Amino acid sequence: MEWEEAANEQSISKIMEHWGYYLLSPSHRHSPGYSGLLVAIRKQPTGKHYDPKTLRLPLGDAEGTVTRRTLSWLSPATHSSHVCPGRVILSDRFDKRIEFFTFGGSLEVTWEQGNMMCLLRSAAPILGLTLPEQTIPDQLASKIESLIAEAHARWGRNDEGFSRRLAEVDPFAFYLASMHSILLRLEHVRALERTYHVLCEALHREEGQDDGNLRKQ
Repeated sequence: MEWEEAANEQSISKIMEHWGYYLLSPSHRHSPGYSGLLVAIRKQPTGKHYDPKTLRLPLGDAEGTVTRRTLSWLSPATHSSHVCPGRVILSDRFDKRIEFFTFGGSLEVTWEQGNMMCLLRSAAPILGLTLPEQTIPDQLASKIESLIAEAHARWGRNDEGFSRRLAEVDPFAFYLASMHSILLRLEHVRALERTYHVLCEALHREEGQDDGNLRKQ
């Protein structure tokens, strides 16, 4: 169910009554990820499902750089924020983690019946990650993190400059550029193309999608 449709039918708290987190529909059928992630952080765990205790993600700060923040009941977000590329990590009271990768987006924070609701939205797919890294989203996230690390290395000791640049990137443009770079690298080496043939096929499908469909929320 799309977020807008769900919001019209019932309150956020009703949607999240039986969920600790909720993934919004992909923007199109072949997308490797989701259009949004809704997380409920409650003062007391329900014990009925996965209950996130913290939400850790990269946010743009007042200086225009990237800061990894951990949101919790004791350290809540008080306003909407700009989300930067990187890993999004949910942790519960048993330290069980559920991880995602985002190309950036926006974070909306609301309070429903005393619960902190965090909605991450993005024009680019939010990738759900698993262990070990076997799925297409896992492979894609791993390759993109390697691209980010290489770009960081080219900035030398200018960590602040790189952080500012990362905070500025447009999520959708970054997603398209990353796909193009990964395909060029994999198809340049036949052995890699054979190893990652499923990933290559998925990225070619994505590149072939109409821009309007990819941007649809």
